[in-house]
Amino acid sequence: MKNKIHIWVVITILTTLFLPILGTLLYSLSTKWTNTLLPQSLTLKWYLEIFQNEMFLNAIGKSFWICLISLFFIGIILVPTVFVATYYFRKIEKMMELLVLICFAVPGAVSVVGLIKLYSNEPFRLVGTTYILVGVYFVLAYPFVYRGIKNSLAGLNIKELVESANILGASTKVAFFRVIVPNISKGLSVSMLLTFSMLFGEFLLVNMLVGGKFQTVQMYINSIKSGYSGHYSSALVITYFGILLMLTTIAFYIGEKNNRR
Repeated sequence: MKNKIHIWVVITILTTLFLPILGTLLYSLSTKWTNTLLPQSLTLKWYLEIFQNEMFLNAIGKSFWICLISLFFIGIILVPTVFVATYYFRKIEKMMELLVLICFAVPGAVSVVGLIKLYSNEPFRLVGTTYILVGVYFVLAYPFVYRGIKNSLAGLNIKELVESANILGASTKVAFFRVIVPNISKGLSVSMLLTFSMLFGEFLLVNMLVGGKFQTVQMYINSIKSGYSGHYSSALVITYFGILLMLTTIAFYIGEKNNRR
């Protein structure tokens, strides 16, 4: 009896969550849907318009570019830093954990005000440029990527692995690149993909720090409030949702595959 109740509760919750998405999907595929229960006819016209729109394609390209370049810098800086802190300087770990808490504790709107005041004048006039976005994205992604790297390293006996490599004639540097990095690569990939999904949907910071000078997907979606068909807007939202769903699915697939091994 209890199991049936749990099943119905889960079904109700899933229906509540996915019904709006289903309605948006149907509306994006319809040519006309006014006084009927279901669309009167279906079409892919709105999706074709989206992928023929140069502004949308540029926004997608810019979003991917800024997210990838940010994650690249996060990876090459954080991975060796966390390894050094874990292997050599355990006390630094407490400081890094404190930075994680600070990143979560300070709201985005508050940090934006400070960034604008700090980087809107010479000699560091970065507001309105993509450089400040890379830095801000680094701060946003730091807690998630750090935790992913830390959890992956926690599953390894780093000291024994490095010492074994040293005994075999390899330096600590070689052991890091040839032994440690390959063993944490899948955990790092999962955290990177999930962080990419989060950065891909960022709007507040981009809007306040860069504005229309660098139009990401979220900025483009915000710019089509008027002058576009509701069907087009629905198709755009579904396309955006599909991209995030694909990235998240890949991340969970990699994580599940790693857990099975």
